[in-house]
Amino acid sequence: MSKTFETNALKGKSLAAGMKRRIAELGKYGVKEADLTVMEQDADKAIEMIREVDRLREEVTRKLQEANEQLNSLRDRAAVYRKIIKQNYLQDQWAGFGLQDKR
Repeated sequence: MSKTFETNALKGKSLAAGMKRRIAELGKYGVKEADLTVMEQDADKAIEMIREVDRLREEVTRKLQEANEQLNSLRDRAAVYRKIIKQNYLQDQWAGFGLQDKR
């Protein structure tokens, strides 16, 4: 989780909790305990969401690594087959094998 994101969410939650403890003083300014409860819930939801984002990032990283490995395997196989075509056929015949190399 992003440290800044977590810090901001925890600060908001701490502020709401501290204000709840002194709600009697703050009521005259229009502060309601229900609003502070919503603020705490918002902080919890934000933390939960960023944790989900972190899990998704890990999954994307894993899948990207798998895709790169698959692409590398494809490149290696294609290189072997290109070499076979280039060594055994004239350049003007390469296109017939789907080989797009010019040389």
